[in-house]
Amino acid sequence: MAGVAWPALPRAGRAARVVRVRPRFVAIACAALAGLTVSVASSRSSEAGDPTLDPWQNMISPDRPGAATPPSVMDRGVFQVETSFESQTARPHDAPVATTEDFPTLLRFGLLRSLEIRLESNTVSLEQAVTGFADMSVEAKWLALDSAGGKVPSVAFLPAVSVPTGTSDFTAGKVQAGLSSLLGWTLASGTSFSLDANASRVVDSSDSPYEWQLGSQAAFQIPLRRHWAVSGDTFVTVPLVSSSTAPWGADAGIEFYPNPDTQLDLTAIQTFAEPGTATAVQVGYSRRIRFAR
Repeated sequence: MAGVAWPALPRAGRAARVVRVRPRFVAIACAALAGLTVSVASSRSSEAGDPTLDPWQNMISPDRPGAATPPSVMDRGVFQVETSFESQTARPHDAPVATTEDFPTLLRFGLLRSLEIRLESNTVSLEQAVTGFADMSVEAKWLALDSAGGKVPSVAFLPAVSVPTGTSDFTAGKVQAGLSSLLGWTLASGTSFSLDANASRVVDSSDSPYEWQLGSQAAFQIPLRRHWAVSGDTFVTVPLVSSSTAPWGADAGIEFYPNPDTQLDLTAIQTFAEPGTATAVQVGYSRRIRFAR
């Protein structure tokens, strides 16, 4: 037995410790032990056949790889990291082609049953010969309505505040804030749909005035057997300034699940922002870690 320190007796002394018991007591003890063994084996067999205990029934559900955010939140005491490497090439109409590489990362922690807190950033960014750190966003997601039937959507709200923590070439220079409303449906087949709407107050740079910006994203995800899924998104952003254009685009991704707590994904993103376009590729990794049951 682990943790028990046996007395330092000589081998002969231990052999001499013989306990004499009656044969009837031995028979009763053996019968009881056999019954306990059968009971435990039956219990384990029952648990193995119980689909509610199948870990694949509670798979990881990251907010990536698409632009839309599902309303699901982390369970209490569960931490999740969602990160990726992204390479984006912008093709402006009247400027040279520019390539930016960064590492979008989202950290999520389940604080209460329907509430999670979050930190999000593009972390390290590389553009041409310039390298720096991006701003950080402090967020919370509240699941206001959890619906598992699929007929009525789950509803969540996501307020976010972006703090100018980045270096000079990759920061907005001012605090920015936004609020998103998130709707999600999950069908019996496992196919899921998301529809988001958000409003934010943003700036282009530290010397630019604030402006309101509206956005919307729609997404679907279709499971392919147990370990694979495919997804797609459309998105549009509408600055409430008459001189600004409304960037829009779409992305498509494929996800692989080596186990119920891990997702690997590959995504291609195309953005149209007249009079230019941008193409991006992401390779992502998400991992769920449970600290409390």
